[in-house]
Amino acid sequence: MTDKLKEYLEHTFSVYEELKPLEELKEELYQNLQDKMQDFKTEGYDDATALQMTIDSIGEVSELIASIHVDARQLQQIVGMNLSMSNLQYSDLQSVAVHDGKFNYSNLKGSDFSHADLTDSIFKCSNLENAKFDRANLSRAKFRASNLKGASFDGCTLDGTDFSHSNLASVSFDGLILNGTIFNNAGLKGTTFRNSILINVSFKTQAKKAVFDGAVMDKLTYAILQGYGAKLPNVTVV
Repeated sequence: MTDKLKEYLEHTFSVYEELKPLEELKEELYQNLQDKMQDFKTEGYDDATALQMTIDSIGEVSELIASIHVDARQLQQIVGMNLSMSNLQYSDLQSVAVHDGKFNYSNLKGSDFSHADLTDSIFKCSNLENAKFDRANLSRAKFRASNLKGASFDGCTLDGTDFSHSNLASVSFDGLILNGTIFNNAGLKGTTFRNSILINVSFKTQAKKAVFDGAVMDKLTYAILQGYGAKLPNVTVV
């Protein structure tokens, strides 16, 4: 019966985005309702009746959920926030929207920016080792002279993103569409671009140890990479 109670809560919360405050509320409700259902069973009610009485006791929670949901979204809609010189390592920053934000000279090691919108934000001289940017919008973001070793960019939008002078050792850009992305003077040891699409991408840096197997690129990007020693035997030029 606890499974049915969990199913009920999952359904109740399913229409809202998966924001951390809602997840915490759902878990707290689940624990409290489990205890209440057990109390009903101790009083002699059968499983089905105890479950229904527990659900009925919840009352109307949609207003509470909506209010937390709105507050969380408002907190996440931020323009121009300055978090420079901050120690934010291993922070949960999933789904935040920070346009024109400043994260300069900050420790963001292991922080999770998955699904975030960081359009036009600046990360200068910051530690982003093992940071997670999966499915984030990083359009025109600037990662200048930052440590991005081991960072994850799965499913990212990287239109016009600037990685100049940054350490991108062992980072995967596999399968991404890179349009106007800048890698000038970046460290690309073991960096992979397998099956990616590269359009007007700037690689004014040594690219001998980067991997481009299966990539598709325009003629200019191909010529730049050739000039910087990249190995390009299995790429398609369009």
